[in-house]
Amino acid sequence: MKRFLIAVIAALFGVSTIMIGSVFAQGGTAGEGFPPQSNLYNDAVLLARVLPLVAAFGIGFGIWRGKLGLRERKSAPTSTTVIRHDWGTVIAHWANALGFMTGMVTGLLMVRGFNLGSTGSIILDWIPRADEARGLFAIHYLAAGLTIFGVASHLTQHGITGGFGLIPRSLKDLREGLGELLVEYTGIAGGGGAALGIKLPKGLRTPLAQTFAAFGLRTPKQLGKYLPAEKVFSYAPWAIIVTVIVITGIVKSFRYLYPIPPEFIATMTFLHDLSALAAIVMLGLHLAAVCLIPRNWPLLISMFTTRVPRQHVEQHHPIWFKQLVAQEQGESSASAAPDSAPRAKESKA
Repeated sequence: MKRFLIAVIAALFGVSTIMIGSVFAQGGTAGEGFPPQSNLYNDAVLLARVLPLVAAFGIGFGIWRGKLGLRERKSAPTSTTVIRHDWGTVIAHWANALGFMTGMVTGLLMVRGFNLGSTGSIILDWIPRADEARGLFAIHYLAAGLTIFGVASHLTQHGITGGFGLIPRSLKDLREGLGELLVEYTGIAGGGGAALGIKLPKGLRTPLAQTFAAFGLRTPKQLGKYLPAEKVFSYAPWAIIVTVIVITGIVKSFRYLYPIPPEFIATMTFLHDLSALAAIVMLGLHLAAVCLIPRNWPLLISMFTTRVPRQHVEQHHPIWFKQLVAQEQGESSASAAPDSAPRAKESKA
């Protein structure tokens, strides 16, 4: 914990340094390595100077929610629901989601393909002048701020709480994730994890299941808090895509404060747009996994309410349920210990 707090302090110091540097950066003319100065230029300068502040705010929010999350009780024997996500995670998730979806829509309206030109400009053919799309760019910049806040908050909070359960750790996660996708979601397993609850005919299920089992692919039985497919085919790809989009977006915005070669900006723009297209594909797959699989519907609802039914956890996430029960028993023992001490003294008296 102390090491991570040191890392957080170092990150805040780095963000503060960038923030101060961006405030004192004066920019320049197009001939000095800067884009042509216009209203859009001034808007982009403002974005570049505000982004470090947004990141610092996200880090502070993540620290606050992480500390609260460590003290929060996730479940109780008398409760019919279990906390799967705290409100900090939910807020960061939807800030990131809203920023991404808004950024993708506005980006698509501005993209005309990969004809980037010498400066990496990507204005749609039916927009005659860039200044006329100033409002569209402003919305895109607001979306970028939401994404930066969501990412900074998410990383900080989960670093403090040690919430690294979504990160794949072994080939077992990959094997179980493939089994979940190819055997369960397709209806071969015949359980409640089939898409739209549609099971394949039993005459097909048995031979197909045996074939996949020969390659070590079968429905995972002992599930923890997070599904294998969720870790391997959702979180990991999203982490890569978000990282590329955020880094390239920051570079693209900082070109308005510092002289960055246009060729390098063109490369960053290409990677930014390519990652945005990958994000659109991932969004479709992500929504399909949570919307088409009845077993995953409580997990989707938890992103609005923070909670899932306790019975659902017991039935589909046995490893996580055992951990929750053990935690409840530990809390009960701890709360009962202070009461037993005075009684012991009274008996001696």
